[in-house]
Amino acid sequence: MKKIMILFFILLSAVLSLSSFRVQAATEIVYTESDYDRLHAVIEHVDNVLKYGHEYNTETLLLPDAINTLTGDPAKWTFPNRAQVPYSDIANQQNFFRTLVALSKVTDDPKYRNEAVSILGEFMSNYQNPNGLFYWGGHRTINLDTLEVQSTEGPNGPHELKNMMPFYELMLEVNEEATLRFMRQLWTAHFYFDTTDMNRHGSYSSAYDVNVFGQTIPEDVILMDENGLPIIPDNSPGLLPFVNAATDLAYAAFTLSDYTYDSVPAQWAEYLMRQYYLASHPITGMTVYQFKSTLVTKSPIECADPAYTNSGCGDRVARQFRDFGSIARESNVAWKNTQAIYVDNILMLLEAASKYGVDYFVDWARQYLEGYLEYAYIRIDGTNKIIPMFIDGTTTYGYVVPEVGYFGPSNMRLDYVDLPTSYLLPILRTILQTENDTDKEKLWGYFRDIVYTFGLGDIGTLGGAKPNLNIDTSVSDPFALMAMVELYDDTKNPAYLDVARTIGDNIVREKFFRGFFVQSEIMLYSRLDQPDTLALLTLDAVLRGISLDEMPFYLADSGYVHGYLLADDGVTEDRSYTQTVIYTKTIYDWE
Repeated sequence: MKKIMILFFILLSAVLSLSSFRVQAATEIVYTESDYDRLHAVIEHVDNVLKYGHEYNTETLLLPDAINTLTGDPAKWTFPNRAQVPYSDIANQQNFFRTLVALSKVTDDPKYRNEAVSILGEFMSNYQNPNGLFYWGGHRTINLDTLEVQSTEGPNGPHELKNMMPFYELMLEVNEEATLRFMRQLWTAHFYFDTTDMNRHGSYSSAYDVNVFGQTIPEDVILMDENGLPIIPDNSPGLLPFVNAATDLAYAAFTLSDYTYDSVPAQWAEYLMRQYYLASHPITGMTVYQFKSTLVTKSPIECADPAYTNSGCGDRVARQFRDFGSIARESNVAWKNTQAIYVDNILMLLEAASKYGVDYFVDWARQYLEGYLEYAYIRIDGTNKIIPMFIDGTTTYGYVVPEVGYFGPSNMRLDYVDLPTSYLLPILRTILQTENDTDKEKLWGYFRDIVYTFGLGDIGTLGGAKPNLNIDTSVSDPFALMAMVELYDDTKNPAYLDVARTIGDNIVREKFFRGFFVQSEIMLYSRLDQPDTLALLTLDAVLRGISLDEMPFYLADSGYVHGYLLADDGVTEDRSYTQTVIYTKTIYDWE
């Protein structure tokens, strides 16, 4: 008995020593003045957004999508009739809501989270169509002058979400009934259950269907030919299943299943995403932008004009790139919309795997990324590039397009495309969510090369051993920051945290001006959905010992407004995006 007691105390002492070591390890990080300066910049930015955003119209809590950093006024959409409308599109503010919640978490001050709750509460109570769809997205905004719903796509713009990934966790807390109704109606309005067509546009006149997922899941759309290659059906009447709309459909269905304990919506989400997997190329592993091509519904006269790019004239790539044969389909292009396919889509798949247990999505993500990087990634003159090609590996680099079409003007020469830093997150998260080290090696090799080429130094071998990082890096990028933070969180190697702090300092120095975070010092507008503040708070959380599992997670910042507006010449009508017309303006464009 005495020996047992001695053994017990030895074991207890060992456990206590281990616990002491863990506490010491957890408190090794010293919170510095520089750390506080970064946090203070985020607080100042958020306070200014709330101050100026609320001052414009005191009758509402809604905030503008972007703020003029010289005047504090909201960004405005100028219609062809010259009407200037300050706009609020809640779908384009999801990172700001995540930032508010994250800021309350790291400061232990509930006021920021309470702001998010109040703003969402007003929006969800007043701007939901009776059928369940919210008035938000690519073509609907709220006019901050009149507080009425405003369409930018003619008099009756459709509902559109593409890679916007709403903050459903908070929305469900604020208004459960409205959120559940929306997630169901998203599928009713955008997915055609009888034909398995899908439309990025949803109608506000479609009736609400509480039993929207009650139909039998059909056979897969994608079949294989005699050579084992996927057959892309060409029977979609212009209702193309773009993957950037499918991500939002799937994410809503997974969230709905998890919240209601009803597995059927998740089964439909898995069915939808499986079509992209089945349509991926069996040799290269690259996946597709859409799993259907368009049915010809327009007249021969209309379709005789190559400049007529309406999808009703059949596959737009088949028309413009017919020199490449059967692989030339819009689904198979691997140089445009790649952010939607290999960043936003991958992040959603990984989130579904992590949150909702769809483990095989990690395998799909790894297949897509490995194939894409093996065939399309190249380093040229010290920069990360993408080789333009189709998903079977057929290169289009140097091709001179013979005639005008959907993908550009005649005589356009296809060149390499920049690989943006946003690719860092899906690659890293895929590695971290892959179980076996042997399955991680290939992606880690690409990740190591890409990180080095971006100027961050050598991340070392798999698992974080022996890194030789560039502690003096000039990189000021939120995706690089989040990648370093998540590498540290996984490995606990302090070298990654040191670089993360440097990147964070660079972001504040190079992007924090006039009390707001902007893309650069001369940019006029501060966009609420920018990811920098959320990235900085992720770093701050780790420095404070807060688990990343407790923090709002970055998923996308693809929000936009699209429609008709007055061109920069002040005379002609144009059809464009906020990202290319409004958010490109500098302080020198302001009068």
